[in-house]
Amino acid sequence: MNIPMNYLPAFGKVFSPLVMNNLAEYGYSGYLSEVCSNSGVNIDTTKSVKQFLEDIYDILQKNYRYEYVYKNVIANKILLGKHSLKNAHMLTEFRVGKSKADVVILNGTSTVYEIKSEYDSFVRLNQQIHSYLDIFDFINVITTNSQAEKLKSLLPVSVGLLVLNKNNIISTVRTAKSNINNIKLEILYESLRKAEYTRIIKEYYGSLPVVPNTVLYKVCKTLFCQIPKKVAHTQVVKVLRERTNSETLRKFLTAAPDSMTAYAMSICMEKTRMEQLIDRFELSVDSIMNTN
Repeated sequence: MNIPMNYLPAFGKVFSPLVMNNLAEYGYSGYLSEVCSNSGVNIDTTKSVKQFLEDIYDILQKNYRYEYVYKNVIANKILLGKHSLKNAHMLTEFRVGKSKADVVILNGTSTVYEIKSEYDSFVRLNQQIHSYLDIFDFINVITTNSQAEKLKSLLPVSVGLLVLNKNNIISTVRTAKSNINNIKLEILYESLRKAEYTRIIKEYYGSLPVVPNTVLYKVCKTLFCQIPKKVAHTQVVKVLRERTNSETLRKFLTAAPDSMTAYAMSICMEKTRMEQLIDRFELSVDSIMNTN
């Protein structure tokens, strides 16, 4: 299968909700069907959806290394390669103030990976890094060989710098240093959901404050900020690691192509969607291109 260069960004959207939501719910993607038709790509429609997705991804990682390719390499090589789902979890597009962290891996600590592919600018980099320094232990930027030297001079010395080479292997230019002592608990608290911050407060103090719901968030925040910094960070890592349906995620990753690992982590709480997609992987390509 050959994809024309001008259609690579369009095929890059295959690994996004635009295609996957419809594929999961209806077993069909109008967008994918249209892009395949308009691009003139010659497709073996007898192949399974699983193999078809792998074929598309293989072309993308060789010719169009956009953000998703980086996320997927991190998911496969670091999350599953160096850690495991038993002791680590990966979050994508995790909101930190006005920024969104591309990838966060939580194991015994918190590590963020900011992606700067050849298609990304450095305009918001300074803001992003300073946001991450407020809540993460280790901060990394992962980029191309050609951009690494420039980034090395732009980043604080505590921030790690990684390179994704042309063979899709991650190498370290500079190792990240622990930032745990600089974390701001008031900012870290704001990354939590109600069930998460109330659990931390209850476990640390023994009970929740008896206050009206209208002021619970504020009172819990005050209490949270009084917890020793390293203890608070450890508790946050613990509750964030549970943002997943572990059993279904493991089943999904067993059934899914390697190209879907990063996408799986973005829907790891959505049991129904994961189960629907599992059912689609062994279908023929023809079936997801045809509404009749």
